[in-house]
Amino acid sequence: MINSRLLSCVVLLISLVSCSSINSATTSFRDGFDFSSVESYSTYGRNSAFGDLQNLNDTIRNTIELAIEQGFDENGFRYKISENADVMIAYHLLNQNFAELNKYNQQVKYCGYCLNAGKNSRVELETKLRPGSLILDIIDPKSQRTVWRSVYPLGFKAQDNSQEMQKKISNAVDNMLRDYPRGQNISQVLNDKGEFV
Repeated sequence: MINSRLLSCVVLLISLVSCSSINSATTSFRDGFDFSSVESYSTYGRNSAFGDLQNLNDTIRNTIELAIEQGFDENGFRYKISENADVMIAYHLLNQNFAELNKYNQQVKYCGYCLNAGKNSRVELETKLRPGSLILDIIDPKSQRTVWRSVYPLGFKAQDNSQEMQKKISNAVDNMLRDYPRGQNISQVLNDKGEFV
């Protein structure tokens, strides 16, 4: 009787841990970038090189862009035209065509080894790159390089309607932005041992 209860508790605990880890953002960022100075953002226009990198229908594209704007606005950032913004935001919805991802990575000048800060390593970040996941990148407009990347599994289902898809995308962006190093220079996030706090 005790063994079956113990076994039931262990199974329940494993289920809870696995469910909570499935839908969490995996994020890493560049430790030399001053995130505390970021007050504004912009996104790339549809007629930019980013618009041609993947074939998304307008409904999905609009939903992602709206979720990005709402998420960044709710976190205290102001939208500005790209010439005046502190950072640029790019996104990619992963599909089976990893050649599209490679082109996207070249466009945002992604360097996995350069994003060595945050709670996740480059290896952890890259193991989450599965079809159906959303990538969100913050790009330094001066260097035109990715300084922050987050990956989140959207978990779309064939029967999802547009409202369910919108909710999943908004939830993904909200979860991703929880890992943004808010209002601090990265050196302020480190404790005396050089570990993140």
